[in-house]
Amino acid sequence: MMTSPVIVGLLFALRCLIPPGILFGVSYLLRRWELVVENSDEALLADMKEDAAMKPAGGDVAKKSPPQTKKKSSGKKKPIVSKNKEGRR
Repeated sequence: MMTSPVIVGLLFALRCLIPPGILFGVSYLLRRWELVVENSDEALLADMKEDAAMKPAGGDVAKKSPPQTKKKSSGKKKPIVSKNKEGRR
Protein backbone atom coordinates (compact mmCIF):
# COMPACT_ATOMS: atom_id res chain seq x y z
CA MET A 1 0.00 0.00 0.00
CA MET A 2 1.46 3.33 -1.04
CA THR A 3 0.80 6.48 0.92
CA SER A 4 0.42 9.70 -0.97
CA PRO A 5 2.68 12.68 -0.22
CA VAL A 6 -0.37 14.63 0.96
CA ILE A 7 -1.10 12.10 3.70
CA VAL A 8 2.56 12.00 4.73
CA GLY A 9 2.64 15.80 4.91
CA LEU A 10 -0.56 15.85 6.93
CA LEU A 11 0.77 13.26 9.39
CA PHE A 12 4.03 15.22 9.74
CA ALA A 13 2.13 18.44 10.45
CA LEU A 14 -0.02 16.69 13.06
CA ARG A 15 3.08 15.23 14.67
CA CYS A 16 4.53 18.73 15.01
CA LEU A 17 1.31 20.47 16.09
CA ILE A 18 -0.26 18.05 18.59
CA PRO A 19 2.44 18.18 21.35
CA PRO A 20 2.50 22.01 21.59
CA GLY A 21 -1.31 22.01 21.43
CA ILE A 22 -1.49 19.66 24.40
CA LEU A 23 1.13 21.70 26.28
CA PHE A 24 -0.61 25.03 25.77
CA GLY A 25 -4.03 23.49 26.39
CA VAL A 26 -3.00 22.11 29.79
CA SER A 27 -1.31 25.40 30.66
CA TYR A 28 -4.47 27.33 29.76
CA LEU A 29 -6.67 25.03 31.84
CA LEU A 30 -4.37 25.24 34.88
CA ARG A 31 -4.46 29.04 34.75
CA ARG A 32 -8.21 29.13 34.16
CA TRP A 33 -8.92 26.82 37.12
CA GLU A 34 -6.48 28.94 39.20
CA LEU A 35 -4.30 25.96 40.06
CA VAL A 36 -1.25 27.95 38.98
CA VAL A 37 -0.63 31.39 40.44
CA GLU A 38 0.82 33.96 38.09
CA ASN A 39 3.48 36.29 39.53
CA SER A 40 4.10 33.84 42.37
CA ASP A 41 7.47 35.50 43.13
CA GLU A 42 5.76 38.76 44.00
CA ALA A 43 3.21 36.97 46.20
CA LEU A 44 6.01 35.08 47.95
CA LEU A 45 7.92 38.30 48.67
CA ALA A 46 4.75 39.92 50.06
CA ASP A 47 4.19 36.89 52.34
CA MET A 48 7.79 37.03 53.54
CA LYS A 49 7.44 40.74 54.39
CA GLU A 50 4.23 40.05 56.32
CA ASP A 51 5.90 37.22 58.26
CA ALA A 52 8.88 39.42 59.09
CA ALA A 53 6.57 42.15 60.39
CA MET A 54 4.76 39.69 62.67
CA LYS A 55 7.89 38.20 64.32
CA PRO A 56 9.31 39.91 67.40
CA ALA A 57 12.61 41.62 66.74
CA GLY A 58 15.60 39.60 67.96
CA GLY A 59 13.53 36.96 69.75
CA ASP A 60 14.95 33.71 68.38
CA VAL A 61 18.20 35.04 66.96
CA ALA A 62 20.31 34.19 70.03
CA LYS A 63 19.02 30.61 70.21
CA LYS A 64 20.00 29.65 66.68
CA SER A 65 23.31 27.90 66.13
CA PRO A 66 25.57 29.09 63.32
CA PRO A 67 25.10 27.26 60.02
CA GLN A 68 27.37 24.29 59.60
CA THR A 69 29.66 24.38 56.61
CA LYS A 70 30.70 21.36 54.67
CA LYS A 71 34.40 20.61 54.44
CA LYS A 72 35.75 20.92 50.97
CA SER A 73 37.98 18.16 49.73
CA SER A 74 41.31 18.95 48.16
CA GLY A 75 40.41 17.02 45.06
CA LYS A 76 43.09 14.38 45.62
CA LYS A 77 42.02 10.76 45.74
CA LYS A 78 43.23 8.47 48.48
CA PRO A 79 45.62 5.77 47.27
CA ILE A 80 44.18 2.28 47.00
CA VAL A 81 47.19 0.72 48.73
CA SER A 82 48.29 2.29 51.98
CA LYS A 83 51.86 3.54 52.29
CA ASN A 84 52.71 0.95 54.93
CA LYS A 85 51.98 -1.96 52.59
CA GLU A 86 53.85 -0.57 49.58
CA GLY A 87 57.27 -1.73 50.85
CA ARG A 88 56.17 -5.35 51.33
CA ARG A 89 56.17 -7.70 48.36
